[in-house]
Amino acid sequence: MRWSQVISARTSESVEGPDTPPRPGEVVVRTVLSGLCTSELPAWTGHDGGTPLRLGHELSGEISAIGPGVHGWTVGEYVTGFATGALAEAVHVPARDLVPLPANLNADTVLGEPVACVVEALSRCGLTPGRRVAVVGLGFMGLIAVQVAAAAAPVHLVGVDRRPEARALATSLGAHAGCAPADAEPGSFDMVVELTGSAGGLQLAGELTAEHGVLCIAGYHHHGSRALDIELWYRGVTIVNGFTPQRHRQLQALREGLQLMSDRRLTLEPLLTHQVPLDDLDAGFRQLAKKPAGFVKCVVRPGT
Repeated sequence: MRWSQVISARTSESVEGPDTPPRPGEVVVRTVLSGLCTSELPAWTGHDGGTPLRLGHELSGEISAIGPGVHGWTVGEYVTGFATGALAEAVHVPARDLVPLPANLNADTVLGEPVACVVEALSRCGLTPGRRVAVVGLGFMGLIAVQVAAAAAPVHLVGVDRRPEARALATSLGAHAGCAPADAEPGSFDMVVELTGSAGGLQLAGELTAEHGVLCIAGYHHHGSRALDIELWYRGVTIVNGFTPQRHRQLQALREGLQLMSDRRLTLEPLLTHQVPLDDLDAGFRQLAKKPAGFVKCVVRPGT
């Protein structure tokens, strides 16, 4: 079995090792698709050259072995879910952290973990038909959020991003309109979902939220300080933290997201824009850091 690991700053290597049987409660998943995530960039750029680090938590694949004490699963079944070290040909995953793929979905175009993150975030925002909704930041997660929001029949859904190609993609996936940040009308949305992960994006999202509206902070904000204007308080804005550490909530959101995909109301296919081999993940991380024109998501298909 091969896997990739980070061995120093901005440097990965591919390693060959023996196949190992699953431990109690685990299954072995042969990776069909895994994704590179923005949250992994700091580990890639800042590795100190010490213990090698295996990355990857977004995957879909096929069960190839079942460990002791695991019931109800079958070798050959396609699954997605929550894993560690998924940038590999195969990975050991606790069976409780997996969900079977609906029969009409192709594992080659499904990444369950990011879908679950978006669905869970929006589930706590009171997303009901007839609302005015904006998604600020049209990267991979933002374009998933556009589709999840569109499925709830908003009266007006706008994707906000500085990149024209991202706005065009958002409208093709269900947004009624796309606009540049400077053109978005302040205070005009009942619900705003922030997915930029930046201080400026968070500030803009707050400005766009109407009185007694909902601001959902769903972007990846792990570095640097963030500020929320006290004006949000005076406008009666409800602020929702889009993150949850609770696995049962993540799994329920994943099931709901897969149902949207099965119903053809959510797709990742046009978002998987770049691909690198398992032996050259550094090229993929460089693309993720620079985000060249047309970039949305870089993935690895270890079997190809």
